[in-house]
Amino acid sequence: MGINSVINKAVFEKFQQLHTERLLLRRITESDVKNIFEIYSDPETARFDWYYPIESMDKVTKIIDSFEEGYEEKEEITWGVVRKDDNKLIGYCCLGDFQEGPRSCEIGYGFNREYWNKGYGTEAVQILVKFAFEEMNINRIAGTVTLGNDASIKALKKCGFQQEGIFRQRTFMKGEFVDDVILAILMEDYKWATN
Repeated sequence: MGINSVINKAVFEKFQQLHTERLLLRRITESDVKNIFEIYSDPETARFDWYYPIESMDKVTKIIDSFEEGYEEKEEITWGVVRKDDNKLIGYCCLGDFQEGPRSCEIGYGFNREYWNKGYGTEAVQILVKFAFEEMNINRIAGTVTLGNDASIKALKKCGFQQEGIFRQRTFMKGEFVDDVILAILMEDYKWATN
């Protein structure tokens, strides 16, 4: 059939930086503790996510260690999203939950609230989509968004993701059941949009 049926895991041999017009996506290091703390300690940023706002820098070190561990175990790639004009880390984004058979993965991200509604999320997602399809040979990228997080849904749709459905009470988060919106983009959608 001519279809390459494996995910290119060679991307785990050397961490790859990604560039857009305004952003550098790079490995997160211990030097990013303060900026990661700003993201994870904000109650509004945590509102639609699995975690409660963190209160100490010690927890940031564990978060950064988990990013590194996910990469070393070839389970997830997490990039720090850095503005080129001032070298400030303003967010993170990741690809993970790789499934060999369907060549699929999930996308995730979070941004410092100060930088919301400026197109940075959309820009970061676009370069991750390109990387996943062109470098990793992924066929399907899914995003799971808590119902009500309209800005995240909008960003994914701007990048070509299609809403596939709402899974009612799919997730138990912070003591309650929440609905998840599932969005995805396929390699054929990407190829069609880029030709």
